[in-house]
Parts: sequence; structure tokens; C-alpha cells
Amino acid sequence: MMRRNFRQEIHVTLPVDEAFLLFTPKGEEAWVPGWSPDYILPATGETGKDMIFRTGSGEEATIWTCLDWQPERHHVRYLRTTPALRVAFVQVDCCGADDNGTRVAVSYDYVPLTAKGQDMVARMTQETFSADINGWSVLIADYLQGAVGPDHPDQNILS
Repeated sequence: MMRRNFRQEIHVTLPVDEAFLLFTPKGEEAWVPGWSPDYILPATGETGKDMIFRTGSGEEATIWTCLDWQPERHHVRYLRTTPALRVAFVQVDCCGADDNGTRVAVSYDYVPLTAKGQDMVARMTQETFSADINGWSVLIADYLQGAVGPDHPDQNILS
């Protein structure tokens, strides 16, 4: 099985402490269209090490586990398991930028679990990944300007 890693940086026009919270499951509810996790542990959805939640349905049904939660370092790492297809290690690291905004580094490390997952992972490119993550910055900017709502066009969100 092949393993593929992709990384992209975006900029968020918030101080790092505020921006980092946008990349928690609860935080993403504010800016990701259709993002509605089913929180298992804890049921409140509070982010912490060993947190578990579900997203998706059908073959895209995914179980997420928070492997590493270091809010003081603005770092979080998840394992997302989509049993019918693949697993992915997802990491977000935030750091302050010179303009009082935040640089956000997003990494996805994919490992296929099935033949279909192998085909999907093999077709992934850095260009597509970068475009998807750059789409996050657009959604976040829209959210910060008050433009995100139920009529906002859905993006190809990796989360």
C-alpha cells in the first residue's frame, strides 16, 4: 500500500489563539458548509486528546480520533478512519504572522485500506490538495465577513 502526504499553508486574519480554534471540530461548524459531526467522546464536542467523533455516511463514513492536542502550541493531530477506503493522519499547526494574522499549516497523510482506496489515493495530487485547502481560507474569510450561511456554495472540503 502506498502512503501519500500533502501539506499546504494558508493565512487567516485572526490572532493565532483565535484562528487555531477554527480548526477544532466545533470551530469548523462555524465555517464549513454541511459540517455536523456526531460527537461520541466527549458528547459535548470539546476538543481534547482521545476525542472521538463521526462524519460522513456510506463508504465515506469516517471515525475521527484526536491523537495529539496541544492548544498552547496551536497544534492538533487527528486520525480519521474511513474503513471502506483509507485512513488519514491530519495535522494542523498555527503560528502568528507579522500582520497579527496566523499562518496555518495543514497536512494530510493518506494510507489506503482497500483497492478502491488505493485508486483514490493514487489519483491525489498536491495541486488538488492545495486548491482544496486554499478553499478553506476563502470559507474562513467569508465566515469572518459574515457571508457564510446555509446558502453558501459547498466546497470540496477534505475534513
